[in-house]
Amino acid sequence: MIEIKDVSKLFKTKSGDVQAVDNVSIQVDKGEIFGVIGYSGAGKSTLIRLLNGLETVSSGDIRIGDDYINALSGRALRQKRQKVSMIFQHFNLLWSRTVEQNISFPLEIAGVNRRERKKRVKELIDLVGLTGREKAYPSQLSGGQKQRVGIARALSNEPEVLLCDEATSALDPETTDEVLDLLLDIREKLGLTIVLITHEMYVIRKICDRAAVMENGRVVEIGEIKQLFRNPQSSVTKRFVKDDIDDEETNVSFEALREQFPNAELVKLSFVGSKSKTPIVSKIIKKYDVDMNIIAGSIKHTNKESFGHLHVTIDTSPSVLEAITKDLAAENVKLEVETHG
Repeated sequence: MIEIKDVSKLFKTKSGDVQAVDNVSIQVDKGEIFGVIGYSGAGKSTLIRLLNGLETVSSGDIRIGDDYINALSGRALRQKRQKVSMIFQHFNLLWSRTVEQNISFPLEIAGVNRRERKKRVKELIDLVGLTGREKAYPSQLSGGQKQRVGIARALSNEPEVLLCDEATSALDPETTDEVLDLLLDIREKLGLTIVLITHEMYVIRKICDRAAVMENGRVVEIGEIKQLFRNPQSSVTKRFVKDDIDDEETNVSFEALREQFPNAELVKLSFVGSKSKTPIVSKIIKKYDVDMNIIAGSIKHTNKESFGHLHVTIDTSPSVLEAITKDLAAENVKLEVETHG
């Protein structure tokens, strides 16, 4: 569906050249929700603008469907953008137009007749949950409602691809969940391919099927969401995962634990899917007759399954710990020694 092959983008500035995107290659499948995450300056915003031709590539190719975006210009590019639509962080609504007029605007530009526009706008208002707010102006809407208008407007020309540029970063947590649930619903109902960029790992975990992690213009890691969380490879991915998993309730004071359990190993158990509901600790205690103490834990949810971790202390010998590690690995549970007593 989308193929980004060896793409680079170089900006020439008075202070020197800036390599915003550096030899990036990504494939996105039809109907997939694909996330691109990175900290400020990682190159993710430039990458998404390359996808619909708002920026031109310095080298490489971008293919969406049968068209190479970097080969299109003028009218052909404008027509392609009707099928590769975009929603923005700050909504970009026309403040002098009502909800229905904002949604209708791209249809007017495309030359759709009034009767068809009216029908399409009503369908979209129902789809995004804005029934009853048709005549409201943007100034009369909440942030979440404004973003729903933005989503409806982006869907007006029945696109095949929806690009989301930090679409939830201006929203509060509850409204963010509502918008993410709406995007999932839209994907299911319309079969859209969605590419979203964000700096929030929660957004990636909530709705994405796969994601790419960017740093300094390059993709440093790419994979399924559960794999990124379970076994992050790059330092930046590990930071994102740690920030999403850790909270005040699960932070472990390792120094205090060393004092409390001087002869025990502090380990982290990581598990995915059905294993999050399996009595792992109970099984190990019974089989090996060991003392285990649960220190902290967390279970998180993706759009497909659950994953989680437990911090526990195990008071046993190295040989028994090795046997426990092998048993858990056979159950697809990863054991990592966090500290040594």
